[in-house]
Amino acid sequence: MLARNTQTNEAGRSAVLLPLLAHIADSENTPLALIEVGASAGLCLYPDRYGYSYDDGPVLSASAVPDALVMECATTGNPPLPTSLPHISFRAGLDLNPLDVAKDDDVAWLEALIWPEHVQRRDRLRAAVEVARRDPPLLLSGDLVVNLESLVDSAPADSVVVVFHSAVLGYVDEPGREAFQDTMRRLTADRSRPVHWLSNEGYGVLPGVEGAMAKAEVEVVRLFVLAHNGSPAARTGGHGQTLDWLG
Repeated sequence: MLARNTQTNEAGRSAVLLPLLAHIADSENTPLALIEVGASAGLCLYPDRYGYSYDDGPVLSASAVPDALVMECATTGNPPLPTSLPHISFRAGLDLNPLDVAKDDDVAWLEALIWPEHVQRRDRLRAAVEVARRDPPLLLSGDLVVNLESLVDSAPADSVVVVFHSAVLGYVDEPGREAFQDTMRRLTADRSRPVHWLSNEGYGVLPGVEGAMAKAEVEVVRLFVLAHNGSPAARTGGHGQTLDWLG
């Protein structure tokens, strides 16, 4: 604990990101190049390898997946739930200290960050680690402002880039947040290649994003704001367990 930082890697958050990922893939009609900042061990870079059940409905998955990898999510507000999983041609992550799923000590740290009574989350972590071990992502050590653009440039030219992050900016100081936001606004405005920005963050860390600076009228534990290119789309449970679509 004295040598490490909090780097919770909750694969369940893929459930709240998936509707927007699928929408982007459909609208662009192009494979996705996923780039996650604050990626930890990169477990959220595999949304196409997990299963999903929204509102206790049928499981959506590309193939049979174990129960531990079915992300259950309760929704309100009639979100555009996907009917298929997006095609992902490239996946990469950026972190100041990326964790390696091949190292038992790093995986043990990820398990230690899960609250003791959350048995389901711990089982999900272990199953997601096995997915990542079979096809390790590209994880680079670097800063989310200084090193992001070169990683975006390295994505395949025939893909649409999606830069995303979840519960990351709370660990970045205010000047760093503003610099990152400026970078993302510039990247998404650049018409030379399509770049989308998905943020899933807590209150008060994204100045300028409507709805992201104030708490919900009804207090919900660990409620995040999901935004697409700076426009709020939903409020989400901190571990991907709920999706309240804003319309």
